[in-house]
Amino acid sequence: MAADGGSDSTFLKSIEFLTGEDPNAGSFLLVVGMVTCVFIAGFQLLLPVPVSHLLTALVLAVAVISLILGAILDTLGHFDSPPE
Repeated sequence: MAADGGSDSTFLKSIEFLTGEDPNAGSFLLVVGMVTCVFIAGFQLLLPVPVSHLLTALVLAVAVISLILGAILDTLGHFDSPPE
């Protein structure tokens, strides 16, 4: 890891395709929330009860993992980096 806080880390550059060139923590969390809501609504409206509950639980688990990933990226300073 670089001594300047990881602003030129290869890990942060390799995930640029997920967050774009000018990353923003708010937009990342908004996209995670919107995708979660759309999938839950679709599963609850279109599928029978046992299957919809199982898939909803899986979507919530993926959302929690995404939020943890967002927190890790924020801790690493990915969302605070100035555009190059």
